[in-house]
Amino acid sequence: MHKSKGAESARMFCGIMNLPPPPTKFSKYNHILLQATIETCEHSMAEAVREAVDENDGKRDLAVDGSWQKRGFSSKNGLVTVTSVDTGKVIDVEVFSKHCICPNKTKHLQNCKRNFEGYRMKGSKLNY
Repeated sequence: MHKSKGAESARMFCGIMNLPPPPTKFSKYNHILLQATIETCEHSMAEAVREAVDENDGKRDLAVDGSWQKRGFSSKNGLVTVTSVDTGKVIDVEVFSKHCICPNKTKHLQNCKRNFEGYRMKGSKLNY
């Protein structure tokens, strides 16, 4: 969260919801929330795949859509979603990023978030 606006927004939200004030250090909790979100998404999408296959005797009708954060070729972030036409549930989501925060741009760190260069994707996968 942004240091000033994020913390103030969190305090306001907690007050409105009649919750105790948020902790002052968010990073520990952000990591916990991220892991829980990832696990929930993966489970939900796996169930959506099973449901789509079961309802259609193994056949899948899918809608694939993509978007970039900005118009044109200047955007550094984008995503692709795959949705079951029959159930309307999300089957898969993949986030693409051209942004790199590694100190040495020619030798990327193992946890580098950059997985897209132009129209060539590095290490990306879409599983249906």
